[in-house]
Amino acid sequence: MDVSGRNNNEKKKKETVVRSVSKQVILGLLTNFSSLAPSMSLGFSAVAIPVLRGSLTLNQISWFASIASLATPFGCFLTGPLADRLGRTKALLFVNAASFLGWIILALAFYWSNNYPLLITGRILTGFSTGLSSAPATIYMAEVSSLELRGVFTTWASISFALGVLIIYFLAYILKDAMNLICLITACLPCLGALFTIFLIPESPSWLVGKNRIEEASDNICKVFGTTMYSQEVQNELETLIKLKSVKLDTEKKSLAVQFVRKLKYLFSSRTLKPMALVVTLFFFQQLSGTFVLLFYAIDIVKTAGITFEPYFTIVLIGVIRLISSVLTSIICKKVGRRPLSLLSGMGMTICLLSLSAYNVFQEKGAIPQIPTLPLVLFIAYFVCNALGFLPVPFALAAELFPTKIRGTATGFISGLGYMFNFVIVKEYPDMVSAFTGKGVICFYGVIALVGTIFVALLLPETRGKSQREIEILFGHKASINDAELEDKIAEGERQDLIREDGPRYV
Repeated sequence: MDVSGRNNNEKKKKETVVRSVSKQVILGLLTNFSSLAPSMSLGFSAVAIPVLRGSLTLNQISWFASIASLATPFGCFLTGPLADRLGRTKALLFVNAASFLGWIILALAFYWSNNYPLLITGRILTGFSTGLSSAPATIYMAEVSSLELRGVFTTWASISFALGVLIIYFLAYILKDAMNLICLITACLPCLGALFTIFLIPESPSWLVGKNRIEEASDNICKVFGTTMYSQEVQNELETLIKLKSVKLDTEKKSLAVQFVRKLKYLFSSRTLKPMALVVTLFFFQQLSGTFVLLFYAIDIVKTAGITFEPYFTIVLIGVIRLISSVLTSIICKKVGRRPLSLLSGMGMTICLLSLSAYNVFQEKGAIPQIPTLPLVLFIAYFVCNALGFLPVPFALAAELFPTKIRGTATGFISGLGYMFNFVIVKEYPDMVSAFTGKGVICFYGVIALVGTIFVALLLPETRGKSQREIEILFGHKASINDAELEDKIAEGERQDLIREDGPRYV
Protein backbone atom coordinates (compact mmCIF):
# COMPACT_ATOMS: atom_id res chain seq x y z
CA MET A 1 0.00 0.00 0.00
CA ASP A 2 2.82 2.35 0.91
CA VAL A 3 4.68 1.39 -2.26
CA SER A 4 1.57 2.05 -4.34
CA GLY A 5 1.04 5.44 -2.71
CA ARG A 6 4.70 6.39 -3.24
CA ASN A 7 4.48 5.40 -6.92
CA ASN A 8 1.34 7.47 -7.37
CA ASN A 9 3.04 10.42 -5.69
CA GLU A 10 6.07 10.10 -7.99
CA LYS A 11 3.75 9.87 -11.00
CA LYS A 12 1.98 13.02 -9.85
CA LYS A 13 5.33 14.81 -9.50
CA LYS A 14 6.35 13.76 -12.99
CA GLU A 15 3.07 15.02 -14.45
CA THR A 16 3.54 18.32 -12.62
CA VAL A 17 7.01 18.72 -14.09
CA VAL A 18 5.83 18.05 -17.65
CA ARG A 19 2.88 20.38 -17.27
CA SER A 20 4.88 23.32 -15.90
CA VAL A 21 7.70 22.96 -18.45
CA SER A 22 5.12 22.80 -21.23
CA LYS A 23 3.51 25.97 -19.90
CA GLN A 24 6.83 27.79 -19.96
CA VAL A 25 7.48 26.67 -23.53
CA ILE A 26 4.02 27.82 -24.65
CA LEU A 27 4.47 31.22 -23.01
CA GLY A 28 7.91 31.53 -24.62
CA LEU A 29 6.46 30.84 -28.07
CA LEU A 30 3.53 33.23 -27.61
CA THR A 31 5.55 36.15 -26.25
CA ASN A 32 8.28 35.86 -28.86
CA PHE A 33 5.73 35.66 -31.71
CA SER A 34 5.32 39.43 -31.35
CA SER A 35 8.98 39.81 -32.33
CA LEU A 36 8.56 38.18 -35.75
CA ALA A 37 7.22 41.13 -37.78
CA PRO A 38 9.65 43.63 -36.15
CA SER A 39 12.57 41.29 -36.84
CA MET A 40 11.54 40.97 -40.49
CA SER A 41 12.50 44.64 -40.81
CA LEU A 42 16.15 43.58 -40.34
CA GLY A 43 16.16 41.56 -43.56
CA PHE A 44 13.73 43.68 -45.55
CA SER A 45 16.22 46.15 -46.99
CA ALA A 46 18.24 43.27 -48.48
CA VAL A 47 15.30 42.12 -50.63
CA ALA A 48 13.85 45.59 -51.30
CA ILE A 49 17.03 47.37 -52.45
CA PRO A 50 17.23 45.48 -55.80
CA VAL A 51 13.66 46.62 -56.52
CA LEU A 52 14.39 50.22 -55.55
CA ARG A 53 17.49 50.59 -57.73
CA GLY A 54 16.63 52.84 -60.64
CA SER A 55 13.95 54.77 -58.77
CA LEU A 56 16.12 55.91 -55.84
CA THR A 57 19.61 57.41 -55.68
CA LEU A 58 22.47 55.59 -53.93
CA ASN A 59 22.21 58.02 -50.99
CA GLN A 60 18.46 57.45 -50.71
CA ILE A 61 19.00 53.69 -50.75
CA SER A 62 21.56 53.94 -47.94
CA TRP A 63 19.05 55.93 -45.89
CA PHE A 64 16.32 53.39 -46.66
CA ALA A 65 18.59 50.61 -45.39
CA SER A 66 19.86 52.39 -42.28
CA ILE A 67 17.00 54.62 -41.08
CA ALA A 68 15.30 51.66 -39.39
CA SER A 69 18.42 51.18 -37.26
CA LEU A 70 18.33 54.86 -36.30
CA ALA A 71 14.70 54.50 -35.16
CA THR A 72 15.32 51.25 -33.30
CA PRO A 73 17.20 52.80 -30.32
CA PHE A 74 14.23 55.06 -29.57
CA GLY A 75 12.07 51.97 -29.31
CA CYS A 76 14.72 50.33 -27.11
CA PHE A 77 14.90 53.35 -24.80
CA LEU A 78 11.11 53.49 -24.50
CA THR A 79 10.33 49.79 -24.16
CA GLY A 80 11.99 49.33 -20.76
CA PRO A 81 10.13 52.15 -18.96
CA LEU A 82 6.99 51.15 -20.87
CA ALA A 83 7.27 47.54 -19.69
CA ASP A 84 8.03 48.69 -16.14
CA ARG A 85 5.25 51.26 -16.03
CA LEU A 86 2.36 49.61 -17.93
CA GLY A 87 3.31 45.94 -17.75
CA ARG A 88 4.99 43.35 -19.93
CA THR A 89 1.85 42.42 -21.88
CA LYS A 90 0.87 46.00 -22.66
CA ALA A 91 4.41 46.59 -23.91
CA LEU A 92 3.90 43.65 -26.29
CA LEU A 93 0.71 45.30 -27.56
CA PHE A 94 2.65 48.49 -28.34
CA VAL A 95 5.14 46.38 -30.29
CA ASN A 96 2.38 44.91 -32.44
CA ALA A 97 0.66 48.25 -33.02
CA ALA A 98 3.82 50.02 -34.22
CA SER A 99 4.81 47.09 -36.40
CA PHE A 100 1.39 46.83 -38.05
CA LEU A 101 1.30 50.53 -38.86
CA GLY A 102 4.84 50.48 -40.29
CA TRP A 103 4.24 47.54 -42.62
CA ILE A 104 0.93 48.97 -43.88
CA ILE A 105 2.68 52.25 -44.76
CA LEU A 106 5.43 50.35 -46.59
CA ALA A 107 2.78 48.45 -48.57
CA LEU A 108 1.26 51.78 -49.63
CA ALA A 109 4.69 53.17 -50.53
CA PHE A 110 5.41 50.32 -52.95
CA TYR A 111 1.86 50.46 -54.31
CA TRP A 112 2.37 54.16 -55.12
CA SER A 113 5.50 53.66 -57.26
CA ASN A 114 8.16 53.51 -54.53
CA ASN A 115 7.08 56.73 -52.81
CA TYR A 116 10.24 57.78 -50.97
CA PRO A 117 8.68 59.74 -48.04
CA LEU A 118 6.35 56.81 -47.30
CA LEU A 119 9.23 54.34 -47.63
CA ILE A 120 11.22 56.26 -45.03
CA THR A 121 8.18 56.65 -42.74
CA GLY A 122 7.43 52.94 -42.93
CA ARG A 123 11.05 52.02 -42.25
CA ILE A 124 11.13 54.35 -39.25
CA LEU A 125 8.03 52.72 -37.75
CA THR A 126 9.16 49.16 -38.43
CA GLY A 127 12.59 50.00 -37.00
CA PHE A 128 10.89 51.58 -33.99
CA SER A 129 8.89 48.38 -33.48
CA THR A 130 12.14 46.36 -33.63
CA GLY A 131 13.40 48.43 -30.72
CA LEU A 132 10.15 48.05 -28.83
CA SER A 133 10.41 44.26 -29.22
CA SER A 134 13.94 44.13 -27.78
CA ALA A 135 12.91 43.79 -24.14
CA PRO A 136 9.34 42.72 -23.23
CA ALA A 137 9.44 39.06 -24.29
CA THR A 138 12.92 38.48 -22.86
CA ILE A 139 12.11 40.22 -19.57
CA TYR A 140 8.82 38.37 -19.28
CA MET A 141 10.42 34.96 -19.75
CA ALA A 142 13.28 35.86 -17.38
CA GLU A 143 10.65 36.55 -14.71
CA VAL A 144 8.31 33.57 -15.22
CA SER A 145 10.78 30.82 -16.15
CA SER A 146 12.78 28.62 -13.79
CA LEU A 147 16.49 29.09 -13.26
CA GLU A 148 17.20 25.83 -15.05
CA LEU A 149 15.45 27.04 -18.22
CA ARG A 150 16.06 30.78 -17.94
CA GLY A 151 19.19 30.65 -20.09
CA VAL A 152 17.24 28.86 -22.83
CA PHE A 153 14.33 31.30 -22.90
CA THR A 154 16.46 34.44 -22.82
CA THR A 155 18.04 33.34 -26.11
CA TRP A 156 14.66 32.87 -27.81
CA ALA A 157 14.64 36.51 -28.91
CA SER A 158 17.52 35.70 -31.25
CA ILE A 159 15.54 32.72 -32.58
CA SER A 160 12.59 35.02 -33.31
CA PHE A 161 14.91 37.42 -35.10
CA ALA A 162 16.43 34.60 -37.15
CA LEU A 163 12.97 33.26 -38.03
CA GLY A 164 11.74 36.73 -38.99
CA VAL A 165 14.69 37.27 -41.33
CA LEU A 166 14.15 33.83 -42.86
CA ILE A 167 10.45 34.55 -43.45
CA ILE A 168 11.14 37.84 -45.26
CA TYR A 169 13.85 36.20 -47.38
CA PHE A 170 11.53 33.30 -48.23
CA LEU A 171 8.66 35.64 -49.17
CA ALA A 172 11.02 37.53 -51.49
CA TYR A 173 12.22 34.25 -53.02
CA ILE A 174 8.62 33.21 -53.73
CA LEU A 175 7.07 36.58 -54.64
CA LYS A 176 10.21 38.25 -56.10
CA ASP A 177 9.42 41.93 -56.79
CA ALA A 178 5.89 42.04 -55.29
CA MET A 179 7.02 44.18 -52.36
CA ASN A 180 3.58 45.57 -51.55
CA LEU A 181 2.16 42.04 -51.20
CA ILE A 182 5.09 41.01 -49.00
CA CYS A 183 4.41 44.01 -46.75
CA LEU A 184 0.70 43.20 -46.51
CA ILE A 185 1.40 39.58 -45.55
CA THR A 186 3.85 40.76 -42.90
CA ALA A 187 1.28 43.22 -41.51
CA CYS A 188 -0.98 40.25 -40.64
CA LEU A 189 1.53 38.91 -38.09
CA PRO A 190 1.19 41.78 -35.57
CA CYS A 191 -2.58 41.26 -35.62
CA LEU A 192 -2.09 37.65 -34.55
CA GLY A 193 0.51 38.72 -31.98
CA ALA A 194 -1.95 41.18 -30.42
CA LEU A 195 -4.63 38.47 -30.15
CA PHE A 196 -2.16 36.08 -28.49
CA THR A 197 -1.13 38.78 -26.02
CA ILE A 198 -4.67 39.76 -25.07
CA PHE A 199 -6.15 36.29 -24.66
CA LEU A 200 -3.32 33.85 -23.92
CA ILE A 201 -0.47 35.61 -22.07
CA PRO A 202 -1.00 36.39 -18.35
CA GLU A 203 0.74 39.46 -17.00
CA SER A 204 4.00 38.82 -15.13
CA PRO A 205 3.21 38.06 -11.46
CA SER A 206 6.45 39.77 -10.45
CA TRP A 207 5.37 43.01 -12.13
CA LEU A 208 1.85 42.79 -10.66
CA VAL A 209 3.21 42.41 -7.14
CA GLY A 210 5.44 45.43 -7.73
CA LYS A 211 2.27 47.39 -8.54
CA ASN A 212 0.49 46.09 -5.40
CA ARG A 213 -2.00 44.09 -7.49
CA ILE A 214 -1.73 41.11 -5.18
CA GLU A 215 -4.93 39.24 -6.00
CA GLU A 216 -4.23 39.46 -9.75
CA ALA A 217 -0.68 38.30 -9.15
CA SER A 218 -1.82 35.19 -7.27
CA ASP A 219 -4.21 34.27 -10.11
CA ASN A 220 -1.46 34.73 -12.67
CA ILE A 221 1.01 32.65 -10.67
CA CYS A 222 -1.46 29.78 -11.01
CA LYS A 223 -1.62 30.37 -14.77
CA VAL A 224 2.16 30.54 -15.09
CA PHE A 225 2.55 27.36 -13.03
CA GLY A 226 0.00 25.65 -15.25
CA THR A 227 -2.36 24.81 -12.39
CA THR A 228 -5.91 25.75 -11.42
CA MET A 229 -5.31 25.13 -7.70
CA TYR A 230 -4.10 27.75 -5.25
CA SER A 231 -1.49 25.43 -3.77
CA GLN A 232 1.12 25.95 -1.08
CA GLU A 233 3.73 26.56 -3.80
CA VAL A 234 1.64 29.41 -5.23
CA GLN A 235 1.29 30.90 -1.74
CA ASN A 236 5.05 30.60 -1.11
CA GLU A 237 5.83 32.22 -4.45
CA LEU A 238 3.47 35.11 -3.75
CA GLU A 239 4.90 35.70 -0.29
CA THR A 240 8.46 35.67 -1.63
CA LEU A 241 7.56 38.12 -4.40
CA ILE A 242 6.02 40.44 -1.83
CA LYS A 243 9.19 40.33 0.27
CA LEU A 244 11.35 40.86 -2.78
CA LYS A 245 9.42 43.88 -3.94
CA SER A 246 9.00 45.24 -0.39
CA VAL A 247 5.32 45.72 -1.11
CA LYS A 248 3.35 47.95 1.23
CA LEU A 249 -0.32 48.21 0.37
CA ASP A 250 -0.52 51.75 1.71
CA THR A 251 2.45 52.99 -0.31
CA GLU A 252 1.70 55.96 -2.54
CA LYS A 253 2.32 55.61 -6.24
CA LYS A 254 5.18 57.76 -7.34
CA SER A 255 4.95 59.89 -10.46
CA LEU A 256 6.44 58.69 -13.72
CA ALA A 257 9.04 61.51 -13.62
CA VAL A 258 10.18 60.54 -10.11
CA GLN A 259 10.42 56.88 -11.09
CA PHE A 260 12.37 57.74 -14.25
CA VAL A 261 14.92 59.87 -12.35
CA ARG A 262 15.32 57.17 -9.72
CA LYS A 263 15.85 54.45 -12.33
CA LEU A 264 18.30 56.65 -14.23
CA LYS A 265 20.36 57.24 -11.08
CA TYR A 266 20.35 53.53 -10.31
CA LEU A 267 21.26 52.68 -13.90
CA PHE A 268 24.43 54.78 -13.69
CA SER A 269 25.32 53.84 -10.12
CA SER A 270 28.54 51.99 -9.33
CA ARG A 271 26.51 48.83 -8.87
CA THR A 272 25.43 48.69 -12.53
CA LEU A 273 28.21 50.50 -14.42
CA LYS A 274 30.50 47.46 -14.73
CA PRO A 275 27.91 45.06 -16.16
CA MET A 276 26.56 47.85 -18.36
CA ALA A 277 30.02 48.62 -19.76
CA LEU A 278 30.57 44.92 -20.44
CA VAL A 279 27.31 44.46 -22.37
CA VAL A 280 27.68 47.73 -24.32
CA THR A 281 31.16 46.65 -25.43
CA LEU A 282 29.79 43.27 -26.52
CA PHE A 283 27.16 45.07 -28.59
CA PHE A 284 29.92 47.18 -30.14
CA PHE A 285 31.82 44.10 -31.31
CA GLN A 286 28.56 42.41 -32.35
CA GLN A 287 27.68 45.22 -34.73
CA LEU A 288 31.13 46.09 -36.10
CA SER A 289 31.87 42.45 -36.92
CA GLY A 290 29.09 42.58 -39.52
CA THR A 291 26.37 40.73 -37.59
CA PHE A 292 23.51 42.83 -38.97
CA VAL A 293 25.01 44.69 -41.91
CA LEU A 294 25.36 41.36 -43.71
CA LEU A 295 21.59 40.96 -43.31
CA PHE A 296 20.72 44.51 -44.41
CA TYR A 297 22.76 44.21 -47.63
CA ALA A 298 22.56 40.42 -48.01
CA ILE A 299 22.03 40.29 -51.79
CA ASP A 300 24.81 42.80 -52.49
CA ILE A 301 27.24 41.09 -50.12
CA VAL A 302 26.48 37.65 -51.58
CA LYS A 303 27.64 39.00 -54.94
CA THR A 304 30.63 40.81 -53.40
CA ALA A 305 31.74 37.62 -51.62
CA GLY A 306 32.06 35.85 -54.95
CA ILE A 307 29.12 33.49 -54.40
CA THR A 308 27.91 32.38 -57.83
CA PHE A 309 24.63 30.75 -56.79
CA GLU A 310 21.26 32.46 -57.35
CA PRO A 311 21.20 35.32 -54.77
CA TYR A 312 17.63 34.90 -53.47
CA PHE A 313 18.07 31.14 -53.05
CA THR A 314 21.39 31.79 -51.30
CA ILE A 315 19.94 34.18 -48.73
CA VAL A 316 17.05 31.79 -48.01
CA LEU A 317 19.59 29.03 -47.41
CA ILE A 318 21.53 31.35 -45.11
CA GLY A 319 18.30 32.22 -43.29
CA VAL A 320 17.53 28.53 -42.71
CA ILE A 321 21.04 27.90 -41.38
CA ARG A 322 20.80 30.93 -39.06
CA LEU A 323 17.48 29.71 -37.67
CA ILE A 324 18.75 26.17 -37.06
CA SER A 325 21.88 27.57 -35.43
CA SER A 326 19.84 29.84 -33.16
CA VAL A 327 17.66 26.93 -32.02
CA LEU A 328 20.69 24.74 -31.34
CA THR A 329 22.34 27.58 -29.44
CA SER A 330 19.22 27.95 -27.28
CA ILE A 331 19.47 24.26 -26.39
CA ILE A 332 23.20 23.89 -25.82
CA CYS A 333 23.67 27.14 -23.86
CA LYS A 334 21.88 25.43 -20.96
CA LYS A 335 24.79 23.00 -20.69
CA VAL A 336 27.71 24.94 -22.14
CA GLY A 337 27.31 28.53 -20.96
CA ARG A 338 27.85 31.98 -22.44
CA ARG A 339 31.62 32.27 -22.26
CA PRO A 340 32.73 29.16 -24.21
CA LEU A 341 30.02 29.74 -26.82
CA SER A 342 31.14 33.35 -27.26
CA LEU A 343 34.77 32.30 -27.64
CA LEU A 344 33.88 29.65 -30.20
CA SER A 345 31.64 32.14 -31.99
CA GLY A 346 34.31 34.84 -32.21
CA MET A 347 37.06 32.50 -33.36
CA GLY A 348 34.82 30.94 -36.00
CA MET A 349 33.66 34.33 -37.33
CA THR A 350 37.26 35.55 -37.52
CA ILE A 351 38.44 32.50 -39.46
CA CYS A 352 35.47 32.60 -41.87
CA LEU A 353 35.67 36.32 -42.69
CA LEU A 354 39.45 36.52 -43.05
CA SER A 355 39.50 33.31 -45.12
CA LEU A 356 36.75 34.64 -47.39
CA SER A 357 38.58 37.91 -47.88
CA ALA A 358 41.87 36.13 -48.60
CA TYR A 359 40.21 33.74 -51.06
CA ASN A 360 38.67 36.61 -53.03
CA VAL A 361 41.96 38.52 -53.16
CA PHE A 362 44.07 35.52 -54.26
CA GLN A 363 41.44 34.28 -56.68
CA GLU A 364 41.17 37.72 -58.29
CA LYS A 365 44.94 37.75 -58.77
CA GLY A 366 44.87 34.27 -60.28
CA ALA A 367 46.99 32.80 -57.50
CA ILE A 368 44.43 30.09 -56.76
CA PRO A 369 41.72 28.47 -58.91
CA GLN A 370 38.06 29.38 -58.52
CA ILE A 371 36.17 27.15 -56.06
CA PRO A 372 32.47 28.08 -56.49
CA THR A 373 31.26 26.43 -53.28
CA LEU A 374 33.97 27.78 -50.95
CA PRO A 375 32.60 31.35 -50.54
CA LEU A 376 29.11 29.95 -49.84
CA VAL A 377 30.45 27.48 -47.27
CA LEU A 378 32.46 30.21 -45.51
CA PHE A 379 29.50 32.59 -45.58
CA ILE A 380 27.17 29.99 -44.07
CA ALA A 381 29.79 28.97 -41.50
CA TYR A 382 30.09 32.65 -40.49
CA PHE A 383 26.36 32.85 -39.72
CA VAL A 384 26.48 29.55 -37.80
CA CYS A 385 29.34 30.81 -35.65
CA ASN A 386 27.66 34.19 -35.22
CA ALA A 387 24.46 32.55 -33.93
CA LEU A 388 26.47 30.65 -31.29
CA GLY A 389 27.50 33.70 -29.30
CA PHE A 390 28.07 37.13 -30.81
CA LEU A 391 24.41 37.46 -31.86
CA PRO A 392 22.43 36.20 -28.82
CA VAL A 393 24.77 36.68 -25.86
CA PRO A 394 24.66 40.51 -25.59
CA PHE A 395 20.84 40.46 -25.61
CA ALA A 396 20.72 37.60 -23.09
CA LEU A 397 23.21 39.24 -20.72
CA ALA A 398 21.32 42.54 -20.91
CA ALA A 399 18.30 40.70 -19.48
CA GLU A 400 20.28 38.73 -16.86
CA LEU A 401 22.89 40.98 -15.28
CA PHE A 402 20.62 43.57 -13.68
CA PRO A 403 18.25 43.42 -10.68
CA THR A 404 14.53 43.13 -11.41
CA LYS A 405 13.69 46.73 -10.49
CA ILE A 406 16.03 48.12 -13.16
CA ARG A 407 16.01 45.22 -15.63
CA GLY A 408 13.48 46.69 -18.06
CA THR A 409 15.12 50.11 -18.25
CA ALA A 410 18.66 48.68 -18.45
CA THR A 411 17.77 46.18 -21.17
CA GLY A 412 16.07 48.83 -23.30
CA PHE A 413 18.85 51.38 -22.83
CA ILE A 414 21.69 48.99 -23.66
CA SER A 415 19.90 47.42 -26.61
CA GLY A 416 19.31 50.95 -27.92
CA LEU A 417 23.03 51.69 -27.85
CA GLY A 418 23.62 48.46 -29.74
CA TYR A 419 21.28 49.57 -32.52
CA MET A 420 22.96 52.97 -32.65
CA PHE A 421 26.16 51.12 -33.53
CA ASN A 422 24.09 49.24 -36.11
CA PHE A 423 22.86 52.46 -37.73
CA VAL A 424 26.40 53.78 -38.14
CA ILE A 425 27.80 50.59 -39.67
CA VAL A 426 24.80 50.09 -42.02
CA LYS A 427 24.73 53.73 -43.16
CA GLU A 428 28.46 53.76 -43.82
CA TYR A 429 28.58 50.43 -45.65
CA PRO A 430 28.30 51.90 -49.20
CA ASP A 431 31.03 54.45 -48.38
CA MET A 432 33.25 51.73 -46.90
CA VAL A 433 32.83 49.64 -50.05
CA SER A 434 33.79 52.66 -52.17
CA ALA A 435 36.86 53.30 -50.02
CA PHE A 436 38.09 49.75 -49.32
CA THR A 437 36.18 47.57 -51.86
CA GLY A 438 33.82 44.80 -50.73
CA LYS A 439 36.70 42.44 -50.00
CA GLY A 440 38.35 45.03 -47.78
CA VAL A 441 35.12 45.54 -45.82
CA ILE A 442 34.81 41.80 -45.19
CA CYS A 443 38.43 41.79 -43.96
CA PHE A 444 37.61 44.73 -41.65
CA TYR A 445 34.73 42.78 -40.10
CA GLY A 446 37.08 39.83 -39.59
CA VAL A 447 39.63 41.96 -37.74
CA ILE A 448 36.91 43.38 -35.47
CA ALA A 449 35.68 39.84 -34.76
CA LEU A 450 39.24 38.92 -33.73
CA VAL A 451 39.52 41.89 -31.34
CA GLY A 452 36.07 41.04 -29.93
CA THR A 453 37.16 37.46 -29.30
CA ILE A 454 40.19 38.68 -27.35
CA PHE A 455 37.88 40.92 -25.29
CA VAL A 456 35.61 37.95 -24.51
CA ALA A 457 38.59 35.80 -23.50
CA LEU A 458 39.90 38.46 -21.12
CA LEU A 459 36.78 39.99 -19.57
CA LEU A 460 33.56 38.01 -20.10
CA PRO A 461 32.59 36.08 -16.93
CA GLU A 462 30.41 32.97 -16.99
CA THR A 463 26.82 33.51 -15.76
CA ARG A 464 25.31 30.11 -16.55
CA GLY A 465 23.43 28.74 -13.53
CA LYS A 466 24.38 31.70 -11.35
CA SER A 467 21.87 33.51 -9.19
CA GLN A 468 21.43 37.29 -9.09
CA ARG A 469 23.51 37.44 -5.93
CA GLU A 470 26.37 35.44 -7.47
CA ILE A 471 26.27 37.61 -10.59
CA GLU A 472 26.61 40.77 -8.54
CA ILE A 473 29.55 39.26 -6.66
CA LEU A 474 31.23 38.60 -10.03
CA PHE A 475 31.26 42.35 -10.60
CA GLY A 476 32.60 43.15 -7.15
CA HIS A 477 29.37 44.09 -5.37
CA LYS A 478 27.92 42.70 -2.19
CA ALA A 479 24.29 41.90 -2.83
CA SER A 480 21.73 42.91 -0.23
CA ILE A 481 19.26 40.42 1.23
CA ASN A 482 16.22 42.19 -0.16
CA ASP A 483 17.47 42.77 -3.67
CA ALA A 484 19.43 39.61 -4.31
CA GLU A 485 18.84 36.69 -1.96
CA LEU A 486 15.07 36.91 -2.17
CA GLU A 487 15.26 37.22 -5.93
CA ASP A 488 17.47 34.13 -5.94
CA LYS A 489 14.79 32.22 -4.05
CA ILE A 490 12.32 32.99 -6.80
CA ALA A 491 14.74 32.18 -9.60
CA GLU A 492 16.26 29.07 -8.04
CA GLY A 493 13.24 27.66 -6.25
CA GLU A 494 15.30 26.93 -3.15
CA ARG A 495 14.32 23.58 -1.75
CA GLN A 496 13.83 24.66 1.86
CA ASP A 497 11.43 27.51 1.05
CA LEU A 498 9.72 26.96 -2.27
CA ILE A 499 9.53 23.18 -2.73
CA ARG A 500 7.30 20.85 -0.77
CA GLU A 501 6.71 17.12 -0.95
CA ASP A 502 4.13 17.38 -3.73
CA GLY A 503 6.60 18.65 -6.33
CA PRO A 504 8.54 21.65 -7.62
CA ARG A 505 6.99 24.95 -8.72
CA TYR A 506 8.36 25.19 -12.25
CA VAL A 507 10.50 22.25 -13.27
